[in-house]
Amino acid sequence: MICFNCKRQIPDNVQNCPACGSPIIPQVQIRKEVKFRRFQRWVLYLVIAVVFSGMTAYAIKISTDNTQILNKFAETQNALNQTKSDLDAASKNLTAKEGELAQAQSQVSQLTEEQTALNQKTADYQKMIEEQSNLVKQYNDFKVDLGAANANVYAALVKLALGISNKDLAKIPVADYNLGSGVDTDKDGLSDVVEGALGTDPAKDDTNANTYKDKQEILNGYNPIGSGKLVFDSALVSRLKGDILLQVEHKSEAWYLSPKDGKRYFLGLPGDAVKALEKLNSATSTVQ
Repeated sequence: MICFNCKRQIPDNVQNCPACGSPIIPQVQIRKEVKFRRFQRWVLYLVIAVVFSGMTAYAIKISTDNTQILNKFAETQNALNQTKSDLDAASKNLTAKEGELAQAQSQVSQLTEEQTALNQKTADYQKMIEEQSNLVKQYNDFKVDLGAANANVYAALVKLALGISNKDLAKIPVADYNLGSGVDTDKDGLSDVVEGALGTDPAKDDTNANTYKDKQEILNGYNPIGSGKLVFDSALVSRLKGDILLQVEHKSEAWYLSPKDGKRYFLGLPGDAVKALEKLNSATSTVQ
């Protein structure tokens, strides 16, 4: 039992509270204690209900939070997948762009090479123009020393003949005609004038010292100032057949490219070209 005066536990069936001395009436005490016990139970029930409600609310909150976390995780996962897909697409696009860049670089390189070749051709063309101008200047300079007849012959050759470089001239085979006319210092069958036109040494009968004389090599298609055979250009020969050619890089020696055998015939310096042409027409009239 409980003393409702001092709120202490007291033994059952006592008349007074041992602690405070308050009288104890059993019937009243029992009623009060029953009410008190009921009150305690309701308080306990209330506490349990509150605790249960709190736990339920907390569980609901945890569930809601978990659901939100799962949703956010799913959204993040989807975003990651989308990002990965975008990265893969970007990677493929980058690879394609790299291929296009490599192709563009190749085209630029090709254009650069073509531009270089074009520049070289332009330079060659300018050089040819300069050489032709020099040829005309040489004509004006030579008129003082040449007689009137030779000057006219030279002027006609300048107008009618084609200027050609030594490099291109070497691509045309040489005919055995008029090669020994004039002074031949080294006695190799090539006059000093011809050797000057061919680039060989007029003081040596074997310029490249390979035991073969210069004339023997040139007539057999070998290089008398280098090694190996000369490389002839059939397309160039076909294009220039019938033309008179002037060596613009030397003393303007004249050559005639015969349309009959595709060989070049030495005409000599411009002043001697007409006489050489007359003899050449007679010499080649029977060539088939």
